[in-house]
Amino acid sequence: MVAHEGRADVFKLVVKAPEIARRAVAGQFVQVRCAPAGSSSVDPLLRRPFSICEIRPSDGVLSMIYRVVGRGTRALSTLGPGAALDLMGPLGHSFPDPAAGQGPLVLVGGGLGIPPMVAAAEWAVAAGRTTLGMVGARTASYLAGADELMATGVPVTIVTDDGSVGARALVTTPLGHRLEAGLVGEVWACGPEPMLAAVKAACATYGVPCFVSVERHMACGFGACIGCTVPKAGQAGFYKACQDGPVFPAEEVELGG
Repeated sequence: MVAHEGRADVFKLVVKAPEIARRAVAGQFVQVRCAPAGSSSVDPLLRRPFSICEIRPSDGVLSMIYRVVGRGTRALSTLGPGAALDLMGPLGHSFPDPAAGQGPLVLVGGGLGIPPMVAAAEWAVAAGRTTLGMVGARTASYLAGADELMATGVPVTIVTDDGSVGARALVTTPLGHRLEAGLVGEVWACGPEPMLAAVKAACATYGVPCFVSVERHMACGFGACIGCTVPKAGQAGFYKACQDGPVFPAEEVELGG
């Protein structure tokens, strides 16, 4: 059972999926068939991967936020409330247990990398971890998931490239200030790969543990198609984002700048 909330080309998909909601952990994802469940249509043929934004095990509900960028997401955006969907998940590795970390946890999200930080914040708050969010995007309309992140109760710093919301800066700027002040115990990040590379480098400079959630096109979601590879850092070979990730210790993956 699904319900849509959205404006312009950004949609929030709320799904009644009790088994997935019971098992899902922040950082994992689902593969969604964009045609209604039971439909004979094979267009689009491949499922689409979506990070999980909110997880409500008690209600059997989870949510995802996405932008319409192609045929699959366009088809998904046309489904009405109550439509049935075929979902596969939860898939992939999550962020680490927040209760096991030391010091303040900083969640860094860029653009559509913000939504998975919502589930991460909920998990960290429930674990009693001191947590704050830092999110950025090109402009205000690209801050999908920022409202949901603030609703978790964690302090959130917002920046935009054009200054339409918050300071005019990259999200790595406030992160760098906090790292320099010694106020970060651990960083979790999701967003465009240049942002992840910059976050990785900043954390390495100050010796702060960093975990990154990488974004890749995924055809199968469970390691069979080998279409979502991520280069290993410092050695030959590749990881599969869907099977070995999408969350990795930052020092284990080679990220494009």
